[in-house]
Formats: sequence, structure tokens, C-alpha cells
Amino acid sequence: MRSTKALSAIVVLFVGLAATASSAASAVARYRYDHGYALNGLGASPGAVFDVGVVTICRSGYAESVRHVSEAEKTRVYAEYAIVRRTSGQYEVDHVVPLELGGNNSIENLWPEPNDHPPGYLNSKDKLENRLHALVCDRRVALVAAQRMISRDWVAEYDQVFGTWPHGSVVARPTTTIPTTTAPPTAGVAVTSAPPSVTPGSTASLTARSPRAHDTCDLTVVLPSGRASTAHGLGAATADARGVVSWTWTIGSNTHAGTATATVSCGAGSARRTFTVL
Repeated sequence: MRSTKALSAIVVLFVGLAATASSAASAVARYRYDHGYALNGLGASPGAVFDVGVVTICRSGYAESVRHVSEAEKTRVYAEYAIVRRTSGQYEVDHVVPLELGGNNSIENLWPEPNDHPPGYLNSKDKLENRLHALVCDRRVALVAAQRMISRDWVAEYDQVFGTWPHGSVVARPTTTIPTTTAPPTAGVAVTSAPPSVTPGSTASLTARSPRAHDTCDLTVVLPSGRASTAHGLGAATADARGVVSWTWTIGSNTHAGTATATVSCGAGSARRTFTVL
């Protein structure tokens, strides 16, 4: 009887360990890509922030005063993305939402960013971070909008802010160990309907389709003034079983005339559509 109980305990222990291993394997983080540049995996590194406001982050020396990422955390970040081989300078463990925009030091806000610059120069994402910090401190972009945009798709935001795609070297996709049962993200996010023009005070709607069912998507709208809209109805939304996701929001009554840009960022990719404010 004792040997039977012992055998049963071993079987239960083995099944538990196998389930744990299977769960860990399926949780390996994966990069997303836009125009050849790596983006943080939203499952493992969605971004996280301190509870701070504009006055605090714009204070000289703030970012360095809160910077604290241990070597143990860096090792964990590489392991989370299953990076098994790397050379000196190939990556840096980076804050998804930078400290200068209120990001914190938690594991959810860290990712192994592939370097796209020559030695002694800034990464393209670093240039964007500095520019967004300046725009936020000048009160030209809302802090929460900057945090959301850079965590969802920093490459699309780089294009929006600078009017061009990043100029760094497109890096080779990292060598990682990915479970064979996990399919890589697919491209093909598309805006399927959007207004060609709107008037201030009216309601606008936009619909997009992702090739991934129940994908997590985010909509940001940059107004003709260059400011990111903070209208209710924008932001995160979940696609349905067909990959379809929609947003409806109100155009502010004081919105300037000109061209606005809507950017949809999903786990499977991103898409953009412009429309005219009359």
C-alpha cells in the first residue's frame, strides 16, 4: 500500500511539473516588428508607469533619480525573451515607457531592445523618447498619450513625430528559442473603414481588422495641431473572433482644420489612415 501511495505521489508531482513547464514554455515573450524594427512583446512587456505627473518628470535629474534595474532583472528580461546568444552591445535592457515619461522599473516595463546605432550614438527609440519628453514638458502632447503611443508601437510614433521612419540600421531578428507550438505574430492589420473628413463637434468612427482573433489593439489620433487626441473612446480595444475592432469618438469643437492621422497598433501589426478636419 505504501509503495502504491508513493508511486501515485510521484505521478502527481511529475504531472504538476510537466504542466508548469508547459505553461512556462507558452509564456515566452516574442518581439513584434514594424518596418523591420523590433517592438516590445505586449504580453510580457506592455509598459508600466509610476504615479507621477508632468511637473515631476520635467524636473531636471528626475529620470536618473529613479533609475534602478539590477543585473538580476536584466538577466530575467533576456530569459523572458528566450535570448540564448548575444554579443556585446547587441542589446540594451530598455524601459518600454522611458523613465523621462514616467515609466517605472518593473519587469513589465523592461525589454531587450536591439541596438540600431553605431557606437557612441543614440538608438532611434532614444531619440523619440527625448523628443516626446520635450513635447510633453511643453504641454504639446498629453503625458498619458505619449506613454500609450510609445508602449504600443514606437516605430509608428517615430514616423508620426519626425515625419519619417527611423534612420538606424534595421537589425537582424534576434536568435531566440521559441516553442514550436507557438506561432509567430502575423502581419496584415488594415483599416477597413474611416471617415475621409470630419467637422469639429461631430462623431467619428474607425474600424480595423487584425489577422489575429481577439487581438489587443490601440487607436491613437494625432490632430492637425500635432497634439494627440485624448477624446473618450480612443485607446485600447479588443478585436472580436473575426479580428474586427472598432472605435467611436467625438471630434473636439475647437479642433483646428487640417490633416489628422489615426494609427491602429495591434499585437499582429499596425496600420494608419489620415482624414481631414474641415
